[in-house]
Amino acid sequence: MEEKRSEKLPIDAKLLSDAVIELNISRRSVSLYPPEHPITRESIEKAFEFLKKLFELRSSITIGIAKDTLVVDEYTLDRKNPVFKEFALSVHNRGIAAITFYSGLGVEELLGLHELITAKDMPTGKTLAELTQEKGLKHVVLTALDISKFGFVEDSLRQDGDETKIWEDYVYGLLEGRLAEGDAEGVLLSVAPEDIADLINRQMAQDTPEVTYDRVITTYLRKKEDSGINRDLFTRFISMVQNLSPTIKQQFLKRAFSGPSIDAGEAARLFGELTRADIEKMMTVFAEHSSLIPDSLRNLIDKLNTAKKGRGFFDLIVDKKGLVDDLEIDEHIMGLFSEDQFETFVTDKYQAEIERMLRGFEVKKSPILEEVAIECRDETVDRVASGIMLELLDSDRTGRDDYLALLSKLSELGSDFLETGRFEEISDIYNTLYSHSLAGKYREQASGMLESYFYSKDSIAKMVDAFKLWGRFEREGVTKLAGLLKRYLTDPLFDALAEEKDPSIRKFLLSVLAGFRNDILPDAVRRLNDDRWYVVRNMIYLIRECGGVNYVDRIEALAKHAEKGISIEAVKTLLHFNVPGTFSYIRLYLQSKDLALRDQVVRLAGAHRVKEAVPYLLEILEKKDLFGREWRYKIPVVKALGDIGDPRAAEALTRLYQSKTMLNKSDMEELKTEIFRSLANYPHSAVKPLLEKGLTSKNNEIRTISEKLKRFRAISERLLNLKQKGNDNVSREGN
Repeated sequence: MEEKRSEKLPIDAKLLSDAVIELNISRRSVSLYPPEHPITRESIEKAFEFLKKLFELRSSITIGIAKDTLVVDEYTLDRKNPVFKEFALSVHNRGIAAITFYSGLGVEELLGLHELITAKDMPTGKTLAELTQEKGLKHVVLTALDISKFGFVEDSLRQDGDETKIWEDYVYGLLEGRLAEGDAEGVLLSVAPEDIADLINRQMAQDTPEVTYDRVITTYLRKKEDSGINRDLFTRFISMVQNLSPTIKQQFLKRAFSGPSIDAGEAARLFGELTRADIEKMMTVFAEHSSLIPDSLRNLIDKLNTAKKGRGFFDLIVDKKGLVDDLEIDEHIMGLFSEDQFETFVTDKYQAEIERMLRGFEVKKSPILEEVAIECRDETVDRVASGIMLELLDSDRTGRDDYLALLSKLSELGSDFLETGRFEEISDIYNTLYSHSLAGKYREQASGMLESYFYSKDSIAKMVDAFKLWGRFEREGVTKLAGLLKRYLTDPLFDALAEEKDPSIRKFLLSVLAGFRNDILPDAVRRLNDDRWYVVRNMIYLIRECGGVNYVDRIEALAKHAEKGISIEAVKTLLHFNVPGTFSYIRLYLQSKDLALRDQVVRLAGAHRVKEAVPYLLEILEKKDLFGREWRYKIPVVKALGDIGDPRAAEALTRLYQSKTMLNKSDMEELKTEIFRSLANYPHSAVKPLLEKGLTSKNNEIRTISEKLKRFRAISERLLNLKQKGNDNVSREGN
């Protein structure tokens, strides 16, 4: 059953990794060699073979692209893998957020896709996605990068319908707070500062919140652990500020340098890396707004002002003497540090010794040291500290003041756990406090922390946000904690589900709520009256997954709903609960002129093996199609009939296989191949004539399937004969 297979079978991780690697190799080959070149053909065919193997598990594979990261389903591929990163960036730079490959993909389509995404003058984003369809790539769908789907944090600064470039979308997202940390940094490095300044001048009003300025400043001046502030971003920030309008420029400088964002030490290091042109540009900007510069930074700027041209920042020469940190150095000593004198006083051997000392002591790796490193990680230390505190809470020697101090420390630690998605540890804290609230020496204190830390609306809201952020990666911990607090979490989770825009997060929230089983059924039924169709659809799903058979009357009332998403989910639920009379709805939709609706019901009929649907499926299959426009729409029907395995379909399948067409031959060939893929469930006697025809087919896949089924049938008959002989021998011995 195709639908069930797609839902339940996970992608093989090794196979998926190999497929992406080959896709990247073939992409590079297409960018370097012409389509007919042997290297191009070989790489394309290898990638195609891996995708074919994936299609044996799934009818479609969607690869999401999040900047330099690849995501399949809800799993992130290895972020450190340079091949994955290269493929992700190459597609992301074309304004594409996802690529979906569908079963039936051909080698030429894969080649065509690579030609589109590697061409230098090709459009990007939505235009590129539309172009794939115009080029006839039927089994490939590109999803354009759409910044509007990032989710708003505050009122949008951008008017709907604006036509913008991709980099402008990122800057809009940065101003509105809709980008993850670091998402805009690459854009700011690649776009001219003057262009960004022009966009900011157009979009930022006088009453723009200060936090909007801070987002831009933080992106430019964010410190890295290993290298501090990025020099290129800093110089671009100065250039961008230089092109701002006076009012906005003043706000940026005030917000950037009035706080601790750049201290004197960091400024000294940064200024030492700047070129003379960079320093002159910076001095011009600062000179116009000197009152906004803090004293610690002004001292450094004053030194720059007194520096002579041609000298470095720390090589300031005043009256033939050097100034370093306000200490005067004699000119003869300064001469020792000039480049032409350095090698005279410092030998190669001494330089090598200095370099060795700077590298520090290198420790050889060993299992013991690796284990120590693991045990010294912050998360390990925090977990051990939490465990010790919980043991102290249980100790008879712990006094009231100590107990309260431990509760305070645990609340701080619990907040850290929540921010980092460590729900198992939070569950341990809750279980301990809950037992103390029932029978502990300090029941009142334990109950107070439960009320303030676990049960309050603010705490529950933070917990739901943490679930959305971390839950897909820490499912077991979320399930445990949510089960403990379901009384308080149920309504907030329902509300979060109704408002969530991200499909993967919605799917996760549904799984959490489904874990509450029949406890949530009354809430789900009550929300069937919601005005939003997708909320009603999700409630029907939860009622089905949580065993709400007692509510089938409410579900049946929605089986003819005008919204397809609701009606299909309702019919699926009625089938799940084997409700009498459900076939009347299936029959109704199988005769619908809405092809999308009909296809969904066709799949349902196949998945649930509804034999009553066979005559109606055959009617669709045998419908005349002079222009070959509906060959593709008949493929789901063939699959559904194969799932049901009713011998009545054999003759119709044979006639369909023997039919010919002058139009859409590729679709017809795909349909014929699908016929043979679906034959395994039929009685051998019913499809034997069709298999005989398949043995002589020119299509390699059809011929291979026919040979396999023939061998399987021969083996089955041999085993049956052996079993029958064994039964006969036993019978004779018994007599």
